[in-house]
Amino acid sequence: MNARRLALEVLTRVEEQGAYASLLLDAKLKHARLSREERALATELTYGVLRWQGRLDYLLTAVADRPWEKVEPPVRRLLRLGAYQLLFLTRVPAYAAVNETVALTPVARSFNAEASKAFINAVLRSLLRQQATLRFPDPSADPVGALAARWSHPHWLVARWLARLGAEETEALLRANNETPALSVVVNRLKRQPDEVGGHLARIAGPVAPGRFAPGVFHLKEGAEALRDPAFGAGWYFPMDEAATLPALLLDPKPRETVLDACAGGGGKAALLLGLLGGSGRVIALDQSARAHRRLREAQARLGLDRLHPVQADARQASRLFTRPVDRVLVDGPCSGLGTLRRHPERKWQQVEAGLQPLARLQYDLLRGVAPVVKPGGVVVYSTCSLEPEETDLVVEAFLRDFPDFAPDDPRTSLPTTAGELVDRAGAVRTWPHRHGIDGFYAIRLRRRSK
Repeated sequence: MNARRLALEVLTRVEEQGAYASLLLDAKLKHARLSREERALATELTYGVLRWQGRLDYLLTAVADRPWEKVEPPVRRLLRLGAYQLLFLTRVPAYAAVNETVALTPVARSFNAEASKAFINAVLRSLLRQQATLRFPDPSADPVGALAARWSHPHWLVARWLARLGAEETEALLRANNETPALSVVVNRLKRQPDEVGGHLARIAGPVAPGRFAPGVFHLKEGAEALRDPAFGAGWYFPMDEAATLPALLLDPKPRETVLDACAGGGGKAALLLGLLGGSGRVIALDQSARAHRRLREAQARLGLDRLHPVQADARQASRLFTRPVDRVLVDGPCSGLGTLRRHPERKWQQVEAGLQPLARLQYDLLRGVAPVVKPGGVVVYSTCSLEPEETDLVVEAFLRDFPDFAPDDPRTSLPTTAGELVDRAGAVRTWPHRHGIDGFYAIRLRRRSK
């Protein structure tokens, strides 16, 4: 095993099986016997190819002697891996980028390995010779194609952002999505306080910047060491983007309340909610995924979540599960993830436009499922890590039409003053990578009218 082979294995499973690159890469690095330099290279290659796949495909198409769609998928992946090294990694000698890529051909399960070796060698050497003369589409003739090729996003996504945001802001968003984000961690207030954790992180991980919009968040430029430090194992902090903390702040749970985390995932949101509860009250964590519940149990042990009650169940059936109403519900719904492309670049290649509507139906059904268990005067926060209307405003509009006893509630009463700029005219919180330097998120607080 070496860095290039590990990256190729991750890229293969991401493309063929729809795997999450971050989870798979972390698992493979944990078991691979690689030096720190090789680990860093494997990470760079994996995320770099996923971020720039669209640009790489465009340039490789220009120098290949056959249509790109006629090239075997294993060979396409190898060509992207080699091209990324040639075009983006100046510290890797060109001969090494070509030769090491060709040497991986047997691993890639190509139909005809010898022919594929010759083809890969020829295409990469052509790219090396011609790269200075290759041009992207003319923006005046093909604005969507120009932005899609240059900034490596699918055409359908560029087209819809152009229509909503205009050319200048769309390009800024595309550029921001391709930046490598800092590692963001959140203090587990059940274990330690922000000042102590911030000082510790500065000693072990170099420059540390506090969150701009949420307390207890730190951004680390060199964050890998922080996730290997004993303090992480002891549960002092956990990784989470600053934007993802805002729905919990918006929910604003009070001591001794019962909170339902309807789509609990890996436990980070539950830890935030329990920290806000101040050691009293409880959080019921619903998720129907067995994998999510394994992660919840692990988080419960590491983070000291004594008042967490995991339940493996579907939140759409919440009214059948609860005999008593709850005070507050967080519905951080499954979504396209198109606001998190900085951290999950594979999502832009896995998600298709036609898939947004089924996700919107699921999100609506989750809201409909939890609505009956919210007590009069109680609160629901609906959030997604998406920028798309189908998964944000339109879901809420449909819910409010069908459940008139809920209405938007002023979010500013529970957010830090620095987060005021994130609130729009409809009372929703929206974050954008290019405007705020954090993931793209949508969240809105809905209060049930008292009887």
